[in-house]
Amino acid sequence: MTDDAISDFSISIQELPASLEAILFAAGDPISISRLEEITGVPSPVIHQTLTRMSAEYQNNPWGGLSIRRLEDEYVMCSKPHLKPVLERLFQPKSRPPMSQATYETLAVVAYNQPVTRAQVEAVRGVSSDSIITRLLERGWIMECGTLEAPGRPTLFETTQQFLMEFGIESVSEMPSMELMMYSTIRDLESSLEVAAGSNDTRQLSMEHLTSGVFVDAHLDGKP
Repeated sequence: MTDDAISDFSISIQELPASLEAILFAAGDPISISRLEEITGVPSPVIHQTLTRMSAEYQNNPWGGLSIRRLEDEYVMCSKPHLKPVLERLFQPKSRPPMSQATYETLAVVAYNQPVTRAQVEAVRGVSSDSIITRLLERGWIMECGTLEAPGRPTLFETTQQFLMEFGIESVSEMPSMELMMYSTIRDLESSLEVAAGSNDTRQLSMEHLTSGVFVDAHLDGKP
């Protein structure tokens, strides 16, 4: 396709929903609003408005198994969380062992203090976390995001889009403020996240897994 053909490409507003649906389906991975604007030639506010409407339509369709999810400034097409049991049967030969409580505890430390170093994680947990951090990296829930300006330049870690996907939130800013002492029970914490997400059934995984029994210092040294 020539540059002139690309520059002349346009779609109508009526064609936009079907075009966005096809793009998200074909992409598989999350795709940014700016990239969708580049592909369709439609301004990003219109794309965002259209995807918001489409997301609600997908969610309210009792016969459909797919949903459109927003992850910060990106969108992705994925299966609905309540279908996880049947999809686990599909991928049963490749199923992974369940995560331990220590793994979820480490994930909570990263999620609520990111970006964070191994040493900072271990300062909160009080034990070595090397193997667990490796497991979280393999699972795709955390990733390396640079180095700390300190002797040895230790690696910093933060949560990923996969973390947002599996815990049913658009952004880490949706996570309830963490001091667990403010909550009488873990269930109260989980309920507050459901309210923030605007739904009682958006999570692939329970926040109880993430926070059960964990008391995280939300103000590690060097953090505001």
